Amino acid sequence: MENKKTFVVRFAEALIKNNLMKEAEAESFVQEFYDRAKGNVVSFLLEDGLLEKEDVLTALGSMYNVSSFDVSGHFFNHQILLLFPKDLLLEKVVIPLDVEDDILTVVMNNPEDEDAIDALQEHVEYNINPLVGIQEDIRDAIKEYYDEDVITAEVEEQNEDSGNEEDDSDIVDVLE
Repeated sequence: MENKKTFVVRFAEALIKNNLMKEAEAESFVQEFYDRAKGNVVSFLLEDGLLEKEDVLTALGSMYNVSSFDVSGHFFNHQILLLFPKDLLLEKVVIPLDVEDDILTVVMNNPEDEDAIDALQEHVEYNINPLVGIQEDIRDAIKEYYDEDVITAEVEEQNEDSGNEEDDSDIVDVLE
């Protein structure tokens, strides 16, 4: 419970700092959150229409002192995603975004989670650059990209592509 309180208070402070809520509004939201005993403060704010997604992302970025990223609708690279077990990504609420040079950029719900970063580094040797995102959006994106139908369709498409090339090469071989 103390971690949730700490997060809620820190998040409320970030909302005030970014002029997304006045101090009295933030205090009211914190009290209302605790009175309702909801589990996820971000979901609480979004579902109750107290903040827009962009404002939540701004506050999260400010709170963690990292850039924020909206994963909703983003097309993730399956090759990077498949470097990690689905269960690990869901448990740690992290999704790999991009690799450039020796840096793997990931979107996490908690960029301060050293255990999550360590767990990722057990699978790759990249330096990890964390961004912050909304927990439910990250989980939804992970589930979507590990959906068997999506992966099966991609594999079938790759097989068709390589199958067509093989057919073409067979024709060339016969003609030679």
